[in-house]
Amino acid sequence: MSVAHKLFLDLPAPKKLVVILWLFLVVVVGLLGLSYMTIENLSAARAYVGAEGLGSKAQKQAVHDLLRYSISHSERDFETYQNALLVPLGDRQARLELEKPVPDMSVVRRGLIQGRNSPEDVEGMAALFRHFRQLNHMSEAIGIWSQADALIEQLQRLGGDLHREISSERPNALRIAEMAREVDVIGDQLTPLEDKFSYALGAGARQAKRLFLLATFSATAISLIGGLLFTALILRHMRQTEQRYKHLIDTANDAILVIDAATGIVLEANARSSAFLGRPTREIVGTRAEPIVLESDHEAYRGMLKAALEGTAVAGRELHLIHSDGSALAVEVNASMTEFEGKKIVQGIFRDIRERKRLEEEARQAQKMEVVGRLVGGIAHDFNNLLMVILTQISKIRSLPNRTQLLEHAETVRTAAERAASLTKQLLAFGRRQVLVLQVLDLNEILGELKEMLSTLPTEQIQLMMTPSSRPLPVKVDPGKIEQVIMNLAVNARDAMPSGGVLRIRTARVSRPPSEASATSHSAPYAMVEMTDTGCGMDAETKAHLFEPFFTTKPIGKGTGLGLSTVYGIVKQSGGTIEVDSVPGEGTTFRVYLPIVEEPVSPRKAPKVASPVTTGSETVLLAEDQSSIRTVLREFLESEGYKVLEAQNGTEALEIAKRYTGSIDVLVTDVIMPQLRGIELAKRLAEVYPAICVILMSGYSEDALVENRLLSERNMTLIQKPFDPEELAQKIRESLSRNSSSS
Repeated sequence: MSVAHKLFLDLPAPKKLVVILWLFLVVVVGLLGLSYMTIENLSAARAYVGAEGLGSKAQKQAVHDLLRYSISHSERDFETYQNALLVPLGDRQARLELEKPVPDMSVVRRGLIQGRNSPEDVEGMAALFRHFRQLNHMSEAIGIWSQADALIEQLQRLGGDLHREISSERPNALRIAEMAREVDVIGDQLTPLEDKFSYALGAGARQAKRLFLLATFSATAISLIGGLLFTALILRHMRQTEQRYKHLIDTANDAILVIDAATGIVLEANARSSAFLGRPTREIVGTRAEPIVLESDHEAYRGMLKAALEGTAVAGRELHLIHSDGSALAVEVNASMTEFEGKKIVQGIFRDIRERKRLEEEARQAQKMEVVGRLVGGIAHDFNNLLMVILTQISKIRSLPNRTQLLEHAETVRTAAERAASLTKQLLAFGRRQVLVLQVLDLNEILGELKEMLSTLPTEQIQLMMTPSSRPLPVKVDPGKIEQVIMNLAVNARDAMPSGGVLRIRTARVSRPPSEASATSHSAPYAMVEMTDTGCGMDAETKAHLFEPFFTTKPIGKGTGLGLSTVYGIVKQSGGTIEVDSVPGEGTTFRVYLPIVEEPVSPRKAPKVASPVTTGSETVLLAEDQSSIRTVLREFLESEGYKVLEAQNGTEALEIAKRYTGSIDVLVTDVIMPQLRGIELAKRLAEVYPAICVILMSGYSEDALVENRLLSERNMTLIQKPFDPEELAQKIRESLSRNSSSS
């Protein structure tokens, strides 16, 4: 393959068309030039043929006049001879000049005109002589012309000799007769040369004609072939363009319909339209578009069609189309009007926005839950403080001797307070305001530890089937919270199967949650817990409200409506997602996805065994803005032998620490306080007392604590309100013991 051919094939189609068009133009111009050249040369050949006739006649006339002059001795006959002789002499002069490398065209012109040729034929005759003198017949004709010129020279010489003899004082009759005979011989020699010249010139003209016709036919054939190739390439390009256009619209993710603006009939539909509407393309094309639009949207559809016809671009309009199964499909419409073959058409692009609307609904749901979560956090903070007062007062009552009946009532109050504390923990879990103590654990191990407890949940009519993954599933979670998620889902599954059934629990490693598949371009490993029951299932309305707080399908008094909202909050706070699939009468499947981490699994801690609290003598700095809680905790810690420095906020605690001359061993502080918060207070005191133990008290946490940025510190311990003062004493002793052993 030649380089030019390869370069041509590599050109884009539009440039190929330009190249072929230029080639076609060159061929046409060349053909026109060749045709003009052919006509000119044939005209010149005709002129030569005519000139040959005139020359032959002039030569014969010159011979005749010279012979008559030899008899009549009339000057008039000699002049006639001389005039006739000028014709071949002019042709001879032109031929001799044309044989020069650079002829003088003025001399050529004078000679040919003298030879009685038309001035209009002079240029063509000169060009024919110069361009084709080397051809066989043309060369032969020129040779004959040269022989005739030699005879003309002899005739001219004899004419001069004869004129001198006749004009002498005593003309010699014998001499005159002899010269007349010589003139007659020259005349006899010129005649066959004239015939030969005519034949050779005619043959040369015919040869030139054949060459010109061959060149003309070749150019015409090339032009015709080029035109056919050009037409074929144009048609191929048009087909390729049409196929490319069809491929583009057929592979588009959006449904595209081309609609006749006058009749509303669909003229063209892409493959996505067929898949989207659940109808073959042949059932869409040729029918009116309005019937596939939901009836309630007909007016909006007509308005969009009218706007497009008026030249207004339609963008981002929402419509609902009808699927073949009767379901409504939410679409976003972009439409524009154009003209094709004198017909106004509207091209509509229909984008499926069902997934987007679902995500928008999820976003609205998340926003609602975020607002509720903030409300929950605020309520829980104050509520936990009140519960803290109740529990601390109950603790004081229990420590009084000989109050048996009072102790019974106090225990009842304590139980109610603990139940209220459990409720606030559920609220915090839902609002994602609880503190998670994160550890890297294998999800399979967590499920294995819960197996015995899970096996007690189903009744005799419910069969439990557990299928753990064959691969480890390391996740970073709060073990207690994830256990709560699994147990809560299992309890819900059990309640959904009052007449018995099968509860399947399965774990697996997946690339990513299906709901996030379109939102991310790369695969991320997730651990999945799938819990499937064969119970009553749920309808779409129930699923829409499933994770909302205080929503429950259970009878009054059988549920708080916080179970699944708590599960939702824990999963989201752990960085995961939760999905639910359910069909009424066919059961429900919950899937919890937690991101897998590439970190070593933490060893599982053995359950703590309760041990009596040992009293101490260390100094404790207590910072709490609630005076009732602060007073009770101070009295309790002092009763345990600790020296307590009391502050009502973080700023006052910092001032006390600066003024205090002794050593401060423990800081017990609320996380949220006015002026200076507990975390900042702990940071500043650690600069002065690097070995200080910090006990953080919190009804709920803020972002820094939720993200566990401080809980991983060696001297940091969290205790969640409400708590028993004895639990606080236990935390203090553990922190001091840990600190002393590490030092």
